[in-house]
Amino acid sequence: MPFTGFSFFELNPTTNIKPFECGDIDLNSFLNDKAISYKKDLLATTYLLENENKTIAYLSIYNDALAVQENHFASKNAFKRWIKEIISHPKRHLRQFPAIKIGRLAVCEITKKERKGIGKALVNFVIDLALEQNSKCACQLLTVDAYEKSLGFYETLGFKFLSENDIGEDTRQMYYDLRPLMNTLNEVSS
Repeated sequence: MPFTGFSFFELNPTTNIKPFECGDIDLNSFLNDKAISYKKDLLATTYLLENENKTIAYLSIYNDALAVQENHFASKNAFKRWIKEIISHPKRHLRQFPAIKIGRLAVCEITKKERKGIGKALVNFVIDLALEQNSKCACQLLTVDAYEKSLGFYETLGFKFLSENDIGEDTRQMYYDLRPLMNTLNEVSS
């Protein structure tokens, strides 16, 4: 992580979670009441960014499979174009794609200047993690069910909307294709 004066680590069952407040009851509650049990039950892995007094941000991730159906798209042609974009080989019968889901990502209520770049750094951590693990376990996408207020944040990082069917919902399903980054890494290492 590019921040000095902070510690960044994976939560474990004995972690003493420092105070956290991000202004969202659901996100606060997950960290304080569920993150440790999710870790114990192998449902999600949570990473904490802390200073000496409080939790500055956290991120929970888990394995996912992006399930794609024709009815996610405006037309059958739009569906076929998406599949052709996502799968390079001629047999395009797959309908589920390996992914890492960003289940929760939250930054505490601090000034804009102080929080600048924290969310992006956390997403980049997940991208780096996925790329380094790809030699052991394939992962094509990052996924997130983004809150309305976070849509612009994810869009600026390169996430795309899966469908227009969820416009106006509490969350929208978004994905980030890791293949261009993986291809770049493969070219550099060749």
